[in-house]
Amino acid sequence: MDWTILEFMCTNNRSSCGYCKDVRGPDAPSSSEKVGEEAEGEETSGEEQPEGRIQSSVTGTNCVERRRQCTYTEHNSNVLTDSRSLAGARGVWAHRMLVDDYAGLLDKGWRRSGKYLYKPNNKVTCCPQYTIRLDVTRFKMSRSQKRAMRQMNEFLATDKRPVCGIKEEDPVEKKEEQAALSKTSDKKCNLASPDAKRAKPADRPVLKKKEIRRAKFEEKCRKRNVDPEAIRAERRQKDADRQRTVRSYIDEARPDWKHKLEVQLVTVGSPEYEQRLDESFELYKKYQKTIHKDKEPRLPGWRKFLCDSPLLRDTKAGVNFGAFHMWYLLDDKLIAVGIVDVLPRCLSAKYMYYDPDYSFLSLGTYTALREIEQTQQFHAKWPPLKYYYMGFYIHSCPKMRYKAKFRPSELLCDKSFEWADYEACRELLDKAEDNGYVEFCPNSDRPIPPRLENMYVMAPGGIQTFASALEEVPSAVDDQELRRNFEYLADLVGPNVPNLVFYFSALNPDD
Repeated sequence: MDWTILEFMCTNNRSSCGYCKDVRGPDAPSSSEKVGEEAEGEETSGEEQPEGRIQSSVTGTNCVERRRQCTYTEHNSNVLTDSRSLAGARGVWAHRMLVDDYAGLLDKGWRRSGKYLYKPNNKVTCCPQYTIRLDVTRFKMSRSQKRAMRQMNEFLATDKRPVCGIKEEDPVEKKEEQAALSKTSDKKCNLASPDAKRAKPADRPVLKKKEIRRAKFEEKCRKRNVDPEAIRAERRQKDADRQRTVRSYIDEARPDWKHKLEVQLVTVGSPEYEQRLDESFELYKKYQKTIHKDKEPRLPGWRKFLCDSPLLRDTKAGVNFGAFHMWYLLDDKLIAVGIVDVLPRCLSAKYMYYDPDYSFLSLGTYTALREIEQTQQFHAKWPPLKYYYMGFYIHSCPKMRYKAKFRPSELLCDKSFEWADYEACRELLDKAEDNGYVEFCPNSDRPIPPRLENMYVMAPGGIQTFASALEEVPSAVDDQELRRNFEYLADLVGPNVPNLVFYFSALNPDD
């Protein structure tokens, strides 16, 4: 039997945040902390770690080094934005991980940064983060997404740059300012003239345009003695027939076009991947310096958090699972890289960086659409793989709002681990108070965690149940901190992830 081995690392009680620049959090971050733009943001400086004293019996990896790397992940000013808002975040180090187990942890709100897995404590953090996903079998492109595909094709065919790009984030601040100005204007108007804005009578409600159109349509159907639902169904079918797919835009490419764009999904660590390793890192450096104003991104940090992976490769029905880099080659020049995990039930987008010289191509939107299309290809071979995970959604962060534009999306309830439609969640998030935390399925119970005694741990005698390990290590029987940490993790990982093995230093005193 194969196992996923996770080592408990820490709980972070720091409250400063890189998403809101600590506007909503109590501890001010350094001036170098910045908000990331695309999939998941920035990474650590990647400084070399000193040799430690403890060698793990699991893989021989230095324990002190792992803890220092996790500390960098949570506290460094150039940390991945997914792990920026980490007040109370929980972390484990993955020595090795089955793809099915990681898919199960994603559905409990976990994410990975390199080999470090973490889960934000949304009740405590100033910017709650909710896992967001899209069912690619139901995906329909919006007008702006179609425009991004058309503009890319026009550039490839004629070398013509688009006149205007695609807005890849929701300008929330401008909307809030406009709303505030509108309220101030109304107030001044009311003060100047009390009768200027008369209240509508209660017996004459104002109908929305949509409601008026629906009433007119139903009245016409009654006059013609036709079922309105039958007409609506016919219209929906016609709309579906006219609906273009991402693949239809890709298939437009012709040999006589000015440019050639190739998209390649490359396995991390493969010989093909190694051939463009330096080019990929140089592209990353250019992106970080230009977009995020990093002074000098380093190769070790890039490797640790965007290349290193604990995922064990697997294959089902011709679909390869594991960690990949998705290359976008324009005339054989690397202009964008998407870091993705291909899992049995989803494609999980981790991060994306691109050449700022080609920002006019709306590469954030374009690469997301290509990842969705790639997921659809996988689904055709392996039907259970039908979801596109976009990382965390933060309702208070304007740069994260673009994720909800890929419809229909769902958000994960942090209490029950059930999925809820984004449109219903948005109403709750708009009304949320305090730090903005919301339970999307308040009437659903939290899953009962597995019993500690039956969960598997690493002990001097090898992999065994927690109950057996306590018999083997008597010094751990009365260790309340060990039991408290284990109960904490058991609640966070929940049931239905049966292949997890946990490593605690208290159960391995000789390491």
